[in-house]
Amino acid sequence: MRQDRILALVLIIICVVVALGNWLGGGTPRPEQVGSGTGIRTRGQADVALLEVYGLISDQPTTTPFATTDTSNSNALIKAIRQARNDQVKAILLHINSPGGTPAASQAIYNELMRTREDTDIKIVASMGDVAASGAYYVASAAHHIVANPASVTGSIGVIVRTQNVSPLLDNIGVQTDNIKSGQYKDILSPFRETTSDERQIVQGIVMDSYQQFLDAIVAARDISMEQLKPLADGRVFTGRRAKELNLVDSLGNSYDALQKTAELANIQGEPKVRNYTSGFLQQPFDLLFSSFWQQLIPGYQRIRQRIDWNKLPLLVME
Repeated sequence: MRQDRILALVLIIICVVVALGNWLGGGTPRPEQVGSGTGIRTRGQADVALLEVYGLISDQPTTTPFATTDTSNSNALIKAIRQARNDQVKAILLHINSPGGTPAASQAIYNELMRTREDTDIKIVASMGDVAASGAYYVASAAHHIVANPASVTGSIGVIVRTQNVSPLLDNIGVQTDNIKSGQYKDILSPFRETTSDERQIVQGIVMDSYQQFLDAIVAARDISMEQLKPLADGRVFTGRRAKELNLVDSLGNSYDALQKTAELANIQGEPKVRNYTSGFLQQPFDLLFSSFWQQLIPGYQRIRQRIDWNKLPLLVME
């Protein structure tokens, strides 16, 4: 009995600590969360707001009972952008490492960044990590300047809808499905039957509409014409070096080079003070702790979690 009580107490303490960590990490940054370059200062007004765009971009919640998921929530990022504007920072630096996400979420972040460009003097720089493709490039295109590593993977400008037809498999195991629906297209893209030509035409129209909005956004934000962009926007990916040659990014370098470029554009004298507006000082340690715990407990946990995150997304994605 005593061991049961001790175990229950330990679990309660873990839950409280994790909840506290996510609460402190998930909101807007506190004044003491200010760093000079990469070091931490205790007080002071930030010059640069750092926004991390990591993982899948969607409107899905980014927290679980034990840690944050590998996603970028559009509403949280928009809130961070607006807070940075209210704090009158001189610049916003985007750290992007994302394969893309949903069109609406990517577009929402892009629009908020463009509003910042149009309504304020805040300079925006995007720094690409391993990958900044499709929906992530959508977000990056709203920056005044894009910095990519030579080996970064970017591009993949396009929209895709995936569907499966599992009816042959179900037939083999003797399973039948049926739908009672209010309209002809209510079960459009059902995995339990073949997609009709009419349905394919409807979905193709949605895909092309979203695709055109994507292209229009890039042209509006960057110094590139539709004639130059269209041949590059067939879904192919590029290295950062090739993307620079094609005018999809502006310069090559790492995150430190991006910070230096941010300071230059914003006319910041000396070493800029940076505040992370997307994670708190306790969030990352708890994420690492519990991700490591579950990885040890369940082999392939990260891969399983990413697949679960993907399955939560709507059918229409930019990836």
